[in-house]
Amino acid sequence: MTPIRCCIACKTRKQKQDFFRIVADNEKKAIIDKKQNINNRGVYVCKDKKCISNLEKAILKNRVNLKIDVESNSILEVLKELGEEVWEN
Repeated sequence: MTPIRCCIACKTRKQKQDFFRIVADNEKKAIIDKKQNINNRGVYVCKDKKCISNLEKAILKNRVNLKIDVESNSILEVLKELGEEVWEN
């Protein structure tokens, strides 16, 4: 059975592979966990430009609890990168 996860932006529940996973490294910088196997706490966001955009806005307005210890500038850079990846596909 495939693990079910929840998008931090829209709260939709889907299978793990339907999300991007973001984790914090040891320097509190956000990184994309492409293989989804880094052994740190992570958050999931849909592979959808709307969810990525909504999460960016929520972070800028301090309206979301990320549940990972990461610098806000770092996660915004990762979300920008994810947004570009979504636009390409």
